Amino acid sequence: MSEYILVSTTERYRTVTDNPDLEKIADYDYYFFGKKKTTFSICKIKNHDTRIVIQGIAEVFPDNSIPLKVFPKFESTAEIEKEIYELDIDDESKVVKV
Repeated sequence: MSEYILVSTTERYRTVTDNPDLEKIADYDYYFFGKKKTTFSICKIKNHDTRIVIQGIAEVFPDNSIPLKVFPKFESTAEIEKEIYELDIDDESKVVKV
């Protein structure tokens, strides 16, 4: 049984997906009024003991290492895609698979 997580990167912070315990499956850019707001990444979990690192971009803060257990898990990528595409509701709000 595979499990997946959804992480995001914004102008303020970056979620590090270059991790041997995660396999990035897909990226989706979210645009609001023509401006990219977030990149969502779907990752397959290869090791449940891993930690997710979040780094500051626009703000300076120490790297934050978060245990994987605090992230919601999904049984399939289809479940996650359904969540992502709920943001794609009109011309001002678009999701684009990268």
